[in-house]
Amino acid sequence: MLSVDKAVERITDALKPLGSERVNLEDAFGRTLAADARARFDQPPCSVSAMDGYAVRSADQGPRRLIGAAPAGHPFTGKVGANETVRLFTGSQVPDGADAVLAQEDARVGDDRVEFTAQPYPGKFIRAKGQDFLAGQMLIPQGTCLGARDVALLAAGDLAQVDVQQRPVVVLAATGDELSLPGAPRKPGGIVASSAYGLMPLIAQWGARPRNLGILPDRSEAIAALAEEKCDLLVTLGGASVGDHDLVRSALGSKGFALDFWKIAMRPGKPMIFGRLGAIPLLGLPGNPVSTLVCALLFLRPAIFKMLGREWSQPLKPAKLIGTLDASGERQDYLRAKGELRDGIIWARALAVQDSSLLRDFSVADMLIVRPPRAPALREGDAVKIMELE
Repeated sequence: MLSVDKAVERITDALKPLGSERVNLEDAFGRTLAADARARFDQPPCSVSAMDGYAVRSADQGPRRLIGAAPAGHPFTGKVGANETVRLFTGSQVPDGADAVLAQEDARVGDDRVEFTAQPYPGKFIRAKGQDFLAGQMLIPQGTCLGARDVALLAAGDLAQVDVQQRPVVVLAATGDELSLPGAPRKPGGIVASSAYGLMPLIAQWGARPRNLGILPDRSEAIAALAEEKCDLLVTLGGASVGDHDLVRSALGSKGFALDFWKIAMRPGKPMIFGRLGAIPLLGLPGNPVSTLVCALLFLRPAIFKMLGREWSQPLKPAKLIGTLDASGERQDYLRAKGELRDGIIWARALAVQDSSLLRDFSVADMLIVRPPRAPALREGDAVKIMELE
């Protein structure tokens, strides 16, 4: 069996980033930059006032003569001379000759004279030209998934459009004669298909475009029809156990399916496959819903990130154990757990039952305790590694 790390490496090595496209800035949220984004001009483009107040020369003393006003967007065209001042507002351009701004609450205004109760110094209450960024400066590097603050920064840099990675199309197909859709008539001895409903929002959240084909019957011709799908990654749900795996291989073999690996040394999620259906990578996730979602976090997410040109590493955090754990076997364990914070330290308690079909327990869990193969038994307070759930 392949280790988790080796399986991730094999999957990501087999993929590459897709092409790029240019989008309007209002459509850039959640997209991944395909090239460094650089500012088109200085911000601020000139020195501006950080306060409502008065532009002054810091070398002057005593009252100043008021020679004009300059609301934001209407610069003063003259120059501030000795013992002169110009009324400014937040965002107003600082006029030539002035090197400081005094706040309006520190001013006493007469007819054309202003006395100040505070002493200026060079640069006081002034946002210098280019203080935020300069023209040509990199604002956000390639490979960044753009959040709301990133989009605002790009707008400030005068970028109306940006180059982003194309979003990979991920096609989902559940297999199994026993499955039915939520709300549909239940088959004798059957169960409701649930995994795709957890995967769809995750795939969208990770930056790809999910498309759900629904449920395929356990027939060769139905599985073989997957070869006609147009997508960037094909994900099957179920059909990865011994007999069903042979069905996938026999049904898709004539369609160009080439198996890379099968079986991962992990729990839950051992029966997972990866290969290519012609030019399309195929990831076969196990059918039990908890196994499906855990494998998606471990393998589908880095696959999508690779196609988006984004960096990925599995985030593990230190924690302390509540309760005890027996020694583990030959596989890497991902134990559903609940956490609590004590004096800034995360404490994790594994749920009592770890069956891979129990979605209710999985929905309650907020983390996975990650245990390497052949880990020793643990007692209360021992150190563990956790992976927080989204």
